[in-house]
Amino acid sequence: MGNDTFHILAPYYDAIMTRVRYDKWENNLLLLSQLLDLEGSKIKYLDVACGTGVLIQRLSRYGWDSIGVDISPSMLGIAVRNCSKASFILADMRHLPFSPKFTLLSSLFDSINFLLEDEDIFKAMSSMKSVLAPGGLIYFDCVTEQMVKLYYKEKEWRENYKDFDTLWRSSYNEKSKIATLSILVKGVGWTNVYQRIHPIELFKDAIKSAGLTLLACLDAHTWNEIDSRTVRVDFVCANQPSDTIFEKFTQIKNYIALTDFQLGE
Repeated sequence: MGNDTFHILAPYYDAIMTRVRYDKWENNLLLLSQLLDLEGSKIKYLDVACGTGVLIQRLSRYGWDSIGVDISPSMLGIAVRNCSKASFILADMRHLPFSPKFTLLSSLFDSINFLLEDEDIFKAMSSMKSVLAPGGLIYFDCVTEQMVKLYYKEKEWRENYKDFDTLWRSSYNEKSKIATLSILVKGVGWTNVYQRIHPIELFKDAIKSAGLTLLACLDAHTWNEIDSRTVRVDFVCANQPSDTIFEKFTQIKNYIALTDFQLGE
């Protein structure tokens, strides 16, 4: 964790990411929280790779007991300023420093794609399971090769903001499955980030190996089955789910799919 990839980008990150659908993730997490059997206690929520803490800030209005972890000190510095009601800790998703107490865990915005080796996916899933209480849920997502080929293969573009502008360059190596995104914040410097497109089956294997139960693997935009057009995949898995959780989850899944369809997502 000594090399902070986001130290240049962090102060500008929230301004750049205003189009991100945090509201969709917030809504899904609220619905998934209905599956938890808490007997009146607070939801203990962990956001893994929380970045600048925007999602935790949105969820703080519901009184959840929330902690965010990230590998970037610079991003966590912004998170602390964004949300004083939560705790933020510097940690690697492959080695989460907690006991098994969380009832709901998320890792969104394709954070898991930043793990470049197959074995790291297994380590991350095992680590997330190790901090999850029995009956707890994990909600994470990944991007697909279709996403990279559509939007990030050998492209360059500029974006203008109120106080700064950016230059973006992207490339994709189809052999290594590594996508590279370089962002120049004018007057400051470059940030280079790397993601790997892992097979969906690898995530399923890692979930099973960790001792988790996969509830769903769905197109993130429609919450229907994955097809050739899918650019982002949502996974929901549980730790020792109760007998009724599958039926309840099916109801929630159908509701999300219906409302997304109505919204034209």
